[in-house]
Amino acid sequence: MSLFDQFENESTQPSQFAATARRQSTNPPAQPLIGYVSIRPQTQLLPIFSLDRVQFPFPFVNLVSLAVSSNILLLVAESGSNSSRKDGAGQRLYRIDLGKSDAIDEIEPGLRQRNDKIRRVFLDPTAKHLLFSTEMGDNYYLYHHWRKPRVLNKFRGVLIESVAWGKSGSAGGVPTTGVILVGSRQGHVFEAELQPTDEFFKREEKYFRQVYSIPENNTPINSIRFEQFPAVPNKYVVFLSSPSRLYQFIGNVTDIDSGSMFTDLFRKYDGPGNSFQEMPGESLRGELQFWCQFVQATGYPGVPKAFAWLTGSGLYCGDLVFGNQSGGDSIVNNAQLLPYPRSNESSRSNSSTDGPYAPGEVPISVNITEFHFLLLYENYFKAINNLTNQVDHEEQIPLEFGEYVVGLFVDPIKSTYWISTNLALYELIMTEEDRDVWRIYLDRKSFDTALSHAKTPAHKDIVITAQAEYYYSQKRYMLSATYYAQCASLSFEEIVLKFIDKDERGALHQYLLQKLGRLRPQDSTQITLISTWLVEIFINKLNILHDELRDASVLVDTLSKDVNVDEASEQAKSERKRLEEEEAVALDEFRQFLQKYKARLDLDTTSNIIASHGRVQELLYFLELMGNFEKVVTYWIQEQEWLKALGALARQPSSDLYYKFSPVLMDHAPYETVNSWIRQPNLNPRNLIPALLRYQVRDRNQGKQGVEGQNQAIRYLTYVTQKLQNTDTAVHNLLLSLYISQAKHNDDQELLQYLSSQRENPYYDQRYALRLCSQHGLPQACVVLYGAMGMHEQAVDLALQLHDLELAQINADKPEDDELLRRKLWLKIARHVVEEKRDIKQALAFLTQTADLLKIEDILPFFPDFVLIDDFKEEICVALENYNEHIEELKAEMDEATKSAESIRLDIRDLRNRYTAIPVTEECNICNAALLTRQFYVYPCEHVFHADCLTDQTIKNSNPTKAKRVKDLQRRITQGVAARRAGPATDEGGINLASAMLAMRLGKPYEAAIEPAAVKTEVLKEELDDLIAAECPLCGDLMIKSVDRPFVDATEMELIRSWEL
Repeated sequence: MSLFDQFENESTQPSQFAATARRQSTNPPAQPLIGYVSIRPQTQLLPIFSLDRVQFPFPFVNLVSLAVSSNILLLVAESGSNSSRKDGAGQRLYRIDLGKSDAIDEIEPGLRQRNDKIRRVFLDPTAKHLLFSTEMGDNYYLYHHWRKPRVLNKFRGVLIESVAWGKSGSAGGVPTTGVILVGSRQGHVFEAELQPTDEFFKREEKYFRQVYSIPENNTPINSIRFEQFPAVPNKYVVFLSSPSRLYQFIGNVTDIDSGSMFTDLFRKYDGPGNSFQEMPGESLRGELQFWCQFVQATGYPGVPKAFAWLTGSGLYCGDLVFGNQSGGDSIVNNAQLLPYPRSNESSRSNSSTDGPYAPGEVPISVNITEFHFLLLYENYFKAINNLTNQVDHEEQIPLEFGEYVVGLFVDPIKSTYWISTNLALYELIMTEEDRDVWRIYLDRKSFDTALSHAKTPAHKDIVITAQAEYYYSQKRYMLSATYYAQCASLSFEEIVLKFIDKDERGALHQYLLQKLGRLRPQDSTQITLISTWLVEIFINKLNILHDELRDASVLVDTLSKDVNVDEASEQAKSERKRLEEEEAVALDEFRQFLQKYKARLDLDTTSNIIASHGRVQELLYFLELMGNFEKVVTYWIQEQEWLKALGALARQPSSDLYYKFSPVLMDHAPYETVNSWIRQPNLNPRNLIPALLRYQVRDRNQGKQGVEGQNQAIRYLTYVTQKLQNTDTAVHNLLLSLYISQAKHNDDQELLQYLSSQRENPYYDQRYALRLCSQHGLPQACVVLYGAMGMHEQAVDLALQLHDLELAQINADKPEDDELLRRKLWLKIARHVVEEKRDIKQALAFLTQTADLLKIEDILPFFPDFVLIDDFKEEICVALENYNEHIEELKAEMDEATKSAESIRLDIRDLRNRYTAIPVTEECNICNAALLTRQFYVYPCEHVFHADCLTDQTIKNSNPTKAKRVKDLQRRITQGVAARRAGPATDEGGINLASAMLAMRLGKPYEAAIEPAAVKTEVLKEELDDLIAAECPLCGDLMIKSVDRPFVDATEMELIRSWEL
């Protein structure tokens, strides 16, 4: 069993056709196109052609004529009761809808003459319009809504043999038949248009006129048809057939409004110049039939593709091609005269097949399908394949005594075929007419056509296999490889060995590619193996092209030195250019292949194959496709291609490779490396610190200007801290150390700017920064750091050592919340100015600058003993004046305080004498009882309350804590009063003697045991007064806060229920 062919078990259950319905398709179930395909012949297939007798629900003894279209069957039959009569009284028209078994309309012909009979019926493609002709020359028209036909007076005397229907139209909203052509038994052609009408005095014939007569006198026109050229709307062709001639009339038609549409077309053919095809011998019927491949959306047949004409010499047939033909031309193409099949007796009696036909060997009717000619004889029919001209089917028609064949009829819309006798009707059922067509085309080597007609996977595989074998035998190996890849019946090894034996590497390559493309996704092992083999083939092809290109280049260089071989040199250059293009195409194809199947290829195996051939660029491309950028970057670093290594890093998503390779890249290409870092904002700067430290080993920026000449480590860290807002302490410490190292050799301005930017919330380690600045001798930076760390005194001292008064003043103002420290620092600055600089005026300027923080008396001790007072006389005077003003302000404030105290004493005295008059009838504002019956409270707002009512109201409206305290005070006051009334004996001052004696025994002083119970009770009463009498409960804050409470409490259920209805 082949490794790459996956076989599937063939179904062991053959298809059953025990209850096959009419027109049921017998196609076997679809099978997958890959895997094992059975090529055993199908069994139990139905015949392509079969007769099915139609069972009528009504009796008849003679079927006169028949027409079928659009699934409507219309027949003329004679009923049994009147079958013996020689007139048409027993004839009936039956309109049957084949889609509805019970839809049968019986119509009375209503012939005008009693002894007349219907001879022919003609039905248009839509089955809405019917013409029938009688033996006595009368013609009738029946519209599909009518129940009774109407006689056509203008048609009287015309024995209609054939009718060509046009497309129906409408006139004034009333439907018409459109233009029709009528062929008569006398050889005349008439043009007419019928319009059904319900008006009594209006006739159905819009017009009726003769437009042509064939040259043969009294010769019937057996068939007639006209078709419009698809590309030219006004151009038509008209076909006429007689027993021995086939006429074609091509030309332009006129507008129907002129009274006739085809008059001008036929007028051009008047005279001896008629275009016709004549055949020896005559056929009784001379039928002309057409085959249309499609049906138009309007419900009419499309443009015919083929025709068949029944003649006495044979069947004249061919194709129809509508082009730019004009009058006198023919649209018939590939015409041929097929002899009729001869019977066995005729073949034995006549040694030659060219003799006259025996009686019964000439068909009486013909029709055409897509692949067959249907010939109807007196008692049987034959189906002749129009591809091989061989009889595919022959079947006898079961005729009874006195029964004869009437004709073969076709429904041009539904493509159904019917054979009629005078006593029965048969449907000719076609089952898979194109069943064996693929074999015919296969024998002709028409593989594409055969494949289009093959239906089963087995048949398609036979066609593809034959096509592949044919191309292989013709040494067209590339083409054969394409079809071998589609074969299911040949093994993979067998096909591969075919190409290896012929040393056809290109064909083998093509086959493997096609085979790979047809494998299923689940065939992972096969896909991997074939893909790996194709990698080897691709690489080998590229190496061969590379060697050929190298030889061609050597040849070009050699010939370019010889001036006498210009032509050979040009040829060599052309060959080199061709090889370059071919190599580029092969390389592009290989890369596309790798990209498509990268998920199926093994990384190590494929890399080893490519590397073994020395294809470095292809190896790097494959590694990038597989995401193995580490090897790619390693290769470029080994080759010292720093920029290419950075490019490979930029094409991959992992940050780890940046951390791994950045140290070496930073050492050799710092500017480009930092650029790549900046383009990757997701990098963690902490992990790049080793690379940044390595960059400091030596200066690589000598002689470079602009950004490229900067310190690249500082450049990156500045970008990270400023643009990306990085707050990592390690990163900021490194940046600070780089600034300090740079400030040691250059200006420290950048360092000071950085320290200033980090003044609020520094992310660096301040102690570490102070230590580095001290080690590298950067005192100005140390001053800034002292200030940032809150060590203002040290900062001022160091600034004064540097004689930087401005920096010292800045640091002296920093402790804004500590006035004493600020004063101390400014005194240091003033002392330094006086003692070191001897600048008395600048020291005195500090008095104004510090906003009264320093006084003149504070800096006077720093002045030398022998100094002239003239220098600061004005300052001393100003200071004395300020002191006097301050003393006056203090005096005014003391007077104001004295007046306020006196006013308060007067108010207190007035309050002691304050009173209010309460009537005897005054009631409590809560309980509405007499106020003077018990203790009460009076408020300035004139609200009065009993003490107990006020207490209850306060407890009710207060928070739980306050209510609890009020209750506790009430309890303690009650207990204190009760204890005083029922307690032990006391002395005259109310002292508890027992308590005093107990205290004396314990060694305590007498006064410690004295507990004035009355005083304690009064204190509790005062606290209770403060809680309940602080504000009026009706107009104070307590009432305002209770606005959200309901007027009726939930506890007052009795009151609530009293309001209920």
